[in-house]
Amino acid sequence: MILAKRELLSEIRKGSSGKGGLKFDPPVAKEEIEQVSIDLRLGRRFSFFKKLPEHVATVYVNASLLEAGLWESVEQDEYTLLPNQFVLAQTLERVTLPAGIAGFVEGRSTWGRVGVTVHVTAPKIDPGFSGNITLEMANLGPYRICLRAGTDKPCQLILFKTTSNVAKADLYGSKSTHRYQFQDSPIPKG
Repeated sequence: MILAKRELLSEIRKGSSGKGGLKFDPPVAKEEIEQVSIDLRLGRRFSFFKKLPEHVATVYVNASLLEAGLWESVEQDEYTLLPNQFVLAQTLERVTLPAGIAGFVEGRSTWGRVGVTVHVTAPKIDPGFSGNITLEMANLGPYRICLRAGTDKPCQLILFKTTSNVAKADLYGSKSTHRYQFQDSPIPKG
């Protein structure tokens, strides 16, 4: 069941009072809560591939994730996303999901209409996840796009009630392979 605005507000109240529920840090404003989604703002950290030497033709997926030397990161209020450029960004809000709620992060159509994909793959947010959500952004359009931290709302979080609470031993973050738990950077921990 997708949570509607009334249920979203109820879960946020629970989280704010320390009784489980959804938690957002900083808190989301009521005007960010739509019919069945919550708009999230863009954070200040942007990570992109360093320019590699011409002789480097192949990068293996696991190496690209874990090899910090392939990445460069900046923290700033604005970032210009050039045509055909890819960047990892993250939400301003740190999101914490309780045991009975899962979610999907999706781009907003306004961004798609100018050629910006906001979340290329893996939109699922598991119960128990806590961290800033990484956004896999690419500019497929012809124009330079100015990304503004704290102002732009490129994505929305859609939340689902699970049929039962996920057992504590199975929550996201309970295993060492859950490398994105408590992430505060788009580059995952090794």
